[in-house]
Amino acid sequence: MLPGVRTPTTGDEASEPRLPALVFGKNNTALGALRSLAGHGVPTLVAEETGDLISRSRLYARPPRTLRETSDSTVLAAYLDDLPIERAVLIPGADGWAGAISGLPARLAERFPASVPPHTATDRLLEKSRFRELVEELGIPHPRTRTLRTLDDLDGLDELMLAGAFLKPTESQRHNAAFGTKGLFVQTLEAARRRVGEGAAAGITFMLQEWIPGGMGNTVLLDGFIDRTGTIRAMTARRRLRMNPQRLGNTTAAVTIPMSEVAPAAEALRTVLAAVGYRGVFNAEFKLDDRDGTFRIIEVNPRPAWYSGSLRGAGVDLIWMSYLDALGLPVPTVARYRLGRYGVCETPDAISIVRTLAARERPPGPILRPWLTGDHVLFAWSDPAPFLADLARSARGFLRARRAAAAA
Repeated sequence: MLPGVRTPTTGDEASEPRLPALVFGKNNTALGALRSLAGHGVPTLVAEETGDLISRSRLYARPPRTLRETSDSTVLAAYLDDLPIERAVLIPGADGWAGAISGLPARLAERFPASVPPHTATDRLLEKSRFRELVEELGIPHPRTRTLRTLDDLDGLDELMLAGAFLKPTESQRHNAAFGTKGLFVQTLEAARRRVGEGAAAGITFMLQEWIPGGMGNTVLLDGFIDRTGTIRAMTARRRLRMNPQRLGNTTAAVTIPMSEVAPAAEALRTVLAAVGYRGVFNAEFKLDDRDGTFRIIEVNPRPAWYSGSLRGAGVDLIWMSYLDALGLPVPTVARYRLGRYGVCETPDAISIVRTLAARERPPGPILRPWLTGDHVLFAWSDPAPFLADLARSARGFLRARRAAAAA
């Protein structure tokens, strides 16, 4: 049995023992959380059942029992009830985990505190059709969207409408698990019907969402933290440099920029977060619309992003803020952060660069500077194994694809 340890009561990090933390996740976000907490002397266990990247870390340790990722608070509650740990802070590393933790009953929330939004908030933010309704109610600029629950909802659409839009799943994590993408472009109604039908068979619904015109740098990402009193303790702005895949993928390289450059987006985000009574780490995406110069909100994730670990290099440790707030301790306000600080997620960024060069185009943004001077999501000199494991996995995938292409 892992005993609880005394909660810190002073600022003396070297001498005060820490309450344990349970990280729920397996990839980049969870790895960043694990490294952040280790840096503060917090004994941390990875509770997700996994053999993925995080299990390669030298910091990796797990509790006596682990649990597969779930968004079901009842399943998580049963797991925690049987866990031989007196008390621990919970840190979500994925959308599903954020929803499950936010819905825990009060008796478990006391034993396993977490700085997360109310369950009503995670539900409204994670389910994309409900998020669209929220921003419409608040008058926040957003892409034009039409929900497609059945094939009948495609009636009345023409292919000209499809050309300027894409199919976006209402539950992105479920769609990514089933189809390996965040969404897809379709050029014909026949293709749209086929995709919507495939989604319906997997319990997935789509929205037809307008594609906002503008280059890669038009996308900005706002990360930050709100404590239990509703006070914003930190907010940072990053400009996207590259992503993989090129149009509907994850950010692979970004750079911190002044909040003054994205003031309308920041104000819109404050409105959304206040409306749902938000608490905890947040990550939001906006895109500047070239047609009218308006920042349009794309999504708000109620959890840390891939780059929460690399943002420590900019002077903002969101995971540590979450840990302190969960325990009811004072959370420092970070009024300034380092500008021009690059963050790069190595393997997908390398793939993005190679794909762009193969198409005889120049990759957007600086190429070498983020790699040489930036903060890396996976690689750390003191903990290199997760990066090496991801590199090996990507190499195997590349070779399989080459063999499949040769066989065809």
